[in-house]
Amino acid sequence: MPDLLFASAGLAMVRDRFRRFNIKLPAGAWSKLVAGRMTVPAAVSSPSIRKPQTTQPLLFLPGSNSPPDLAHQFDMHELYDSMFMQLTAAIEFGFNLYRQSAGLIGVTINGPQALGGQLQGPNLEPLIRTAPSVVTWTGTKVALRDAVAKGLDQQWAILAASVKVPGLPWYPAFAAFPGPVAPPTPNVPTPFSVLTQDVGATTPAVLKTAMRACLHGQFDYSDEFFESISTGFDFALRLWKGVQMVNLVMGTGPVPNFAPPYIPVAPVIGGTILPGSHINT
Repeated sequence: MPDLLFASAGLAMVRDRFRRFNIKLPAGAWSKLVAGRMTVPAAVSSPSIRKPQTTQPLLFLPGSNSPPDLAHQFDMHELYDSMFMQLTAAIEFGFNLYRQSAGLIGVTINGPQALGGQLQGPNLEPLIRTAPSVVTWTGTKVALRDAVAKGLDQQWAILAASVKVPGLPWYPAFAAFPGPVAPPTPNVPTPFSVLTQDVGATTPAVLKTAMRACLHGQFDYSDEFFESISTGFDFALRLWKGVQMVNLVMGTGPVPNFAPPYIPVAPVIGGTILPGSHINT
């Protein structure tokens, strides 16, 4: 089953976007506590011997080349990078749980064609907030987690409500069915990307705005953080849409013009689909 690969390919995009902001930390910040903020550097008892243990470019620029400021740069990198890793894993976890039960509703069938409907599933927000990688977060990090989860949930709900089947020939046998009622029949599998949908609801700029509106309190570099998460999610979501198939949409409906022996076959008119999970395989 095609998972939303946010914690792998998407995470790389998140990191890259954040680095491109070229955020330079204030000089001397290693010895100060930022009142009301959560970005408090780790204790630096011997900053001159602290050395980065990563092959990845750091997410921040140092305030200066002094050992304390270089140590603070690495502390901040570790803090934000760990939050990126844990949040991307949480979003992937929540979205993949969502897929297991989400399905189309309200689709109309006439002949072989399926039209309309929308995607319905559980709320993403609690699935993300309670993901194993972030459920134990405390302090100001909770506000960040909840803003990301709520903002993404709001925008995904808009997209899901806009999903429609654009008159696809999902049920070829329903064009001329030899009976009074067509029994439940699976649709022709179709990529999710083929369905009509409001792709603008989950663009990075829109997601960032939604997350920022859901943030309660202060958080250092929150705009850059939200934009980076949103950019990575948009990238991972576009990949997922291209490989995720919509299938096992069971259609059925009456064949009102069926009248043997004069009319031995006729099209389904006013058919519907049965409830089910349609993006979980």
